[in-house]
Amino acid sequence: MTGIGFRARRWSIRTAAKIASRHHARLFRSRLNPNRHRWVTGGAWEEMGELQLTFLVGRGLRPSDHLLDVGCGGLRGGVHFVEYLDTGHYCGMDKQGSFLKAGARELRAAGLGDKGAVLLQDDAFRFSRFDRTFDVALAQSVFTHLPFTVIMRCLSEMEAALQPGGRFYATYFRNPGRRLRHDDVATTYFAVHCDRDPYYYDPDIFRWAVEGSELRCTVIGDWGHPRDQEMLEFTKRSLP
Repeated sequence: MTGIGFRARRWSIRTAAKIASRHHARLFRSRLNPNRHRWVTGGAWEEMGELQLTFLVGRGLRPSDHLLDVGCGGLRGGVHFVEYLDTGHYCGMDKQGSFLKAGARELRAAGLGDKGAVLLQDDAFRFSRFDRTFDVALAQSVFTHLPFTVIMRCLSEMEAALQPGGRFYATYFRNPGRRLRHDDVATTYFAVHCDRDPYYYDPDIFRWAVEGSELRCTVIGDWGHPRDQEMLEFTKRSLP
């Protein structure tokens, strides 16, 4: 018997279970796993996908609306949006091409490959590349990972991308204390930070960001997110 075999026989059930658990975790994260994108984009695949659609429909999303899904990832919400919207009315953007390929697979698996979803890879929020304007936009768990200067770029591009009267919804982690702080803040699952990912923000900074623009910021707050992300609404001024 080899030394390896001898050690294997002496492993306790608890130790063997831990090793097996680590093995399955590595397999789950492996690039060979076709569902890897579901894990690396936060899990809760069905729950979060349905929550996004339920929220937007509750805020007035109609099948005829044109929707922009910012940071769409592997289309956790996108699959639900594409099914709900009229053909060709869903656009998704993400900086990771691998996620977009996974999202295309999700659409085909759901029988939605012929509904004309447009997916673009872009790392600078160049929404004009879609060559259209939008009634509704969503950035679910995007601002939570961005420094404020990059959020400003997103808002600047979004101002031009929305139809007059259009609405942009974005989630963020709220700073629960005084504004001038830099300590970490515990949420239900992890800590959020002032100066590194994941970030927390005081909601007043978003109101300040759009002062003098065509956008108006409203804090919606809690919307049922399982990991304590709150919701903002940016509305583009309607034409007089």
